[in-house]
Amino acid sequence: MLDLMRKHAQSPWIWAVVGAIVVVFIFWGIWAPHEGRRRELLKVGDYIITVVEAKNYYQNMRDRYQSVYGERFTEEMAKKLKLKERAVQELVNRVLLLQEARRLGLKVTDEEVEASIHGNPAFQKDGLFDQATYIRALQRARLATKDFEANQKEMLRINKLQGLILTSVKVSDPEVLEAYRQGFEKINLDMISLNPADFKDVSFTPEELKDYFSKHREEFKLPARVKIRYLLFDPKDYLKQIPVSAKEMEDYYENNKDKFGQPKRVKVRHILIKTDAQDKEGAAKAKQRAESVREEAAKGKDFAQLAKQNSEDLGTKDRGGEIGFISKGMVVPEFEQAAFSMKAGEISGVIQTQFGFHILKVDEIQEASTQPLEKVKAQIEVLLKNRQARGMAYDQADQAFAQASKDKSLDKFAEEKKLTVKETPLFSADDKIDLDLKLKGSALSMGKGDITPPLRVGETFAVLQALEKQEARTPDLKEVEGKVTEALREEKQKEKALAKAKEILGKLEKGTSFKTAAAQEGLKVEETGFFPRASAPPKISASEDLRKGLIALSLKNPYPEAPIFQDGKYSILHLKEVKGIDLEQFNSQKENYRRGLLMQKQETVLTNWLEDLLEQAKAKGDYKELQPVNEAI
Repeated sequence: MLDLMRKHAQSPWIWAVVGAIVVVFIFWGIWAPHEGRRRELLKVGDYIITVVEAKNYYQNMRDRYQSVYGERFTEEMAKKLKLKERAVQELVNRVLLLQEARRLGLKVTDEEVEASIHGNPAFQKDGLFDQATYIRALQRARLATKDFEANQKEMLRINKLQGLILTSVKVSDPEVLEAYRQGFEKINLDMISLNPADFKDVSFTPEELKDYFSKHREEFKLPARVKIRYLLFDPKDYLKQIPVSAKEMEDYYENNKDKFGQPKRVKVRHILIKTDAQDKEGAAKAKQRAESVREEAAKGKDFAQLAKQNSEDLGTKDRGGEIGFISKGMVVPEFEQAAFSMKAGEISGVIQTQFGFHILKVDEIQEASTQPLEKVKAQIEVLLKNRQARGMAYDQADQAFAQASKDKSLDKFAEEKKLTVKETPLFSADDKIDLDLKLKGSALSMGKGDITPPLRVGETFAVLQALEKQEARTPDLKEVEGKVTEALREEKQKEKALAKAKEILGKLEKGTSFKTAAAQEGLKVEETGFFPRASAPPKISASEDLRKGLIALSLKNPYPEAPIFQDGKYSILHLKEVKGIDLEQFNSQKENYRRGLLMQKQETVLTNWLEDLLEQAKAKGDYKELQPVNEAI
């Protein structure tokens, strides 16, 4: 499943597969102590966002990144992405949207809720809504039906409001041309850089050091630290204790034959010509283009080559439009109906879905089949053993929690069951430690003496006890004097480097040539070579300041207004040459680019609108931060 999602991450047709996972991601949380107290984090109007709510949402967000990046996703990456702040902001935005939708009197009927649930592929079987599948999905998500349906109603209300806000957003022809120019025009720069580290001659007084620390105390705050002991309950340790009879295997097989069958599958390619349903003129042109491509395919032109040349599905076009094998319930209904009605080697007519116009080719068909019991006995035995082992592991973890809660210690239970209690040193969120990230997050939420109920990490269960807890605190200067001294030294060096860069830029603006100004300061001029204006020069990291600086450059005004700090250096840029866009290519891609630009513009409009709502709430006293976000979650 994960391979499929990675493979088609940019393909719109795979929406059903993604939807099946969303339920789990939205409603799965982590344990946090004192849930019953509903510790309050933020107040937005009459709604309280709790610490538990924010923790769970943040953990869901972390899990999504973890599933994509694996071990490459670190605590440092989470901090750089400001995931905690983003998680809370998304919760705040949801509340603001919902309150505004209610204020405007937007209604959602029970029929609309039912239609949205019935249309969710996560709750369908063979392309149709299935009540048992629906109930099982919610049970896995640990969510009551009434709670999910209430949440669904609110989300539909929010969607209606967003639709009202975004309906008026348009993109003009000049906007498309300018955006395309910024994206595809190529430029060549001369560049000189000043490294603050080269400015060695800096000094400061003890008073300056104290003053700097006073203004930047929060930057040197010592994070919360915790020391824990814990027990792990791995189902693998219980497998040898579990016998499985032939009768149990036969019963399981008879009751779950569908699990050992392969439904009919078709291996399919497609060519997608995107369109906006609201743009009737654009849709007509897109359909005409799709008909033209389909005609070429029908005449025998290589389908894979046509897909590479014409398809607008970025996830499949480079593979000749190959989607791979699909079964019913994986794709949108129109696409599915066409694919499963075709013969191998056949090319479809033009099919319209919510994503645009498709031309399909079926490469191979695999008919439905069921494996006999003898072939799957070993598989069933492993499955039944694993299921019972998970239950035993959880039961043991639950017993450990109950006994430890009475004894105030894990030791007695561990001794009775001959288990090893593991112990950590004191650690903070920044420390690398041999502990799963979920357990680490839960541990840092604990107070001294807290014992967690069973926590699940993959297939393993854990019970944690906090032995020691040091809350986050602001240190005295003496405790962090070395770090403060280094930080102030770096700031002074940056000030000197910036002053020199501004001095050089001033000379350039007065007419001194770029090479002369560089030579006067003993600096090396580097030429970037041509690169797209919308991207960063080779070997330089992208940033918003750099992007804005590059967009502003012209042959008439070849220097930026100010030096740009990037990759630890101050750079002065000089626009040397420009290669204009290919107007013929622009005209061929204009409508596709317009759609992408419209999405960006809609996102900006919605973001700005939400920022205005938040500012209004703050001005009226309807927004209050009850705890610092980073400390609380």
